[in-house]
Amino acid sequence: MPPVDEEDPIPDPPGPGALVIKVQPTPIPPRRYLQKTDEFLAHWPLVNTSLASALILTGNYAVADLTSNRASLLTQINAEVAAENALQAAIQDRDLKRAAIRERIRQFNQAVRGFFPNSTYSKQLPAIPRVNDPGGVYQKLMQEMNDIWTQINAISPVPLGAPIPLVLTGTYNKLAFVADMNALLAAFTTIETNQTLAETARLTRDGIWAPMYERMKQYRLAVQGRFAAGSPLLLSLPTITPPAGHTPAPVNLSALWDAGLSKAVITFTASVDPGLATYELRACFGSSYKTDQEQVLDSLAAGSSPLQFVTDEGLVASGSKVFYKVYVVLGTGNEKGSRSVSVTRP
Repeated sequence: MPPVDEEDPIPDPPGPGALVIKVQPTPIPPRRYLQKTDEFLAHWPLVNTSLASALILTGNYAVADLTSNRASLLTQINAEVAAENALQAAIQDRDLKRAAIRERIRQFNQAVRGFFPNSTYSKQLPAIPRVNDPGGVYQKLMQEMNDIWTQINAISPVPLGAPIPLVLTGTYNKLAFVADMNALLAAFTTIETNQTLAETARLTRDGIWAPMYERMKQYRLAVQGRFAAGSPLLLSLPTITPPAGHTPAPVNLSALWDAGLSKAVITFTASVDPGLATYELRACFGSSYKTDQEQVLDSLAAGSSPLQFVTDEGLVASGSKVFYKVYVVLGTGNEKGSRSVSVTRP
């Protein structure tokens, strides 16, 4: 998800006198924060011109303050995008390392069974961790493998023909395994760190937006109090609630991993809503689908065929899992998401 490509100057955040409120969800989704702000920034100067003086809200808040707030919001939106990208990259790195370790544990277990049958070593072999086991489980099983490998390499005297020190496929030795083990444990930690950073970035973004939203509500009331009914400036006054109209019915969908394509295929039913504009495929790369973390991956225009999305985004290794929703988006901007489905790469 690329950062917003704009070059507004970034002033200091609002100082004393700024409106402070508790952060609450607003009817405007984060992806429309800048668009909605720009609507008010385009309207406010027209009001000032018509009044032949600047419209000022409580706390001496003027159009210049909203411009300043927008610049701060833009900076934080880009910071939030960067944090989400870092989290997604960390998840993919973990998935690649996790798949590699699981294969090495499999190879080790088979090698020990083959070279040291009926030995104490073959009776102590670690289980292969499940794909989605937490880091603590991987740590325990990898340590067990490391301990057994250490014991085997220390056998003395070396039995005739025994493969000591033990080496796996591709001259993979114990030293390489220890490095990979530590790298995987670090990858689990990096995900936890980046999850915290991403959540903090989202909360900071919404904390900047919330008072801006309240100022927009104030602005609408102030303008309605200064102009007569039917005035063009009232008719063009930006909204702060979803547009008039209805919420579309959601579509039904299914998803699977296509081994031939090495991609996920998400198939869905057609929307019969006459106001349909597009279908959007949105995804979450964490452990569940969270609307405030969803990313738009692709879109299809109304009337497209076939009704399916094909993607490998985030599905980098065996065990990689991504959650999906398909949204019906109307020309009015009203939308509805389907239930979430997930695809795990085998």
